[in-house]
Amino acid sequence: MFKKNDFEVFEDDTLSGRLQLIRQQLDPKFQKFGDELLSALEEKYQSKFYMKIAKHQRRTKNPPPDTWLAINQNKRGYKKTPHVELGLWPDRYFITFSLLADINKRPEYYPIIQDLEKRIIDGGWGVSNDHTQPELFTASDSYKKILKRYTSVKSSDFVIGFTLNKDSEIVERGDFDKLLFDKFMKLVQFMVEINEQVAN
Repeated sequence: MFKKNDFEVFEDDTLSGRLQLIRQQLDPKFQKFGDELLSALEEKYQSKFYMKIAKHQRRTKNPPPDTWLAINQNKRGYKKTPHVELGLWPDRYFITFSLLADINKRPEYYPIIQDLEKRIIDGGWGVSNDHTQPELFTASDSYKKILKRYTSVKSSDFVIGFTLNKDSEIVERGDFDKLLFDKFMKLVQFMVEINEQVAN
């Protein structure tokens, strides 16, 4: 399903052109892959999950720098609740679990994510305070700093995840859908556990 030529959509620097390519080439893949994720998640957790594919409707001038699908457990929307995304920046695939800056009940998450430190480090995940940037930092080096910033700087996000560079050997070989699928399922575990502790 996903192939290295997915990144060709970013070669069009016009708003209309890139949006058209995203809708034609990536959104059908997101829909199919997302439906498979929803089916697996609902079977595993016996709970309802919801998917949203980015439409970039607020953009009027600049083309979107990335595009994605998001899954959460709240039908009213995902941005103010814990959610997991699968998407593309121009140079990498990303799968991230996020608590954004304006999430509902933000302080209630602080002790929970503090307790996740060892699992996130042991899992080899990357971490970040900014979901609008592609870089993730090694959790073993950066988790405490990322956590401190999220608990003290109102505009910061809390992001953990995995990226796969478009020039990596894995992408060059192709057939990496299962890797993306498995990483997504693992990140959802954090979302489900956290949602059980903080009701939205």
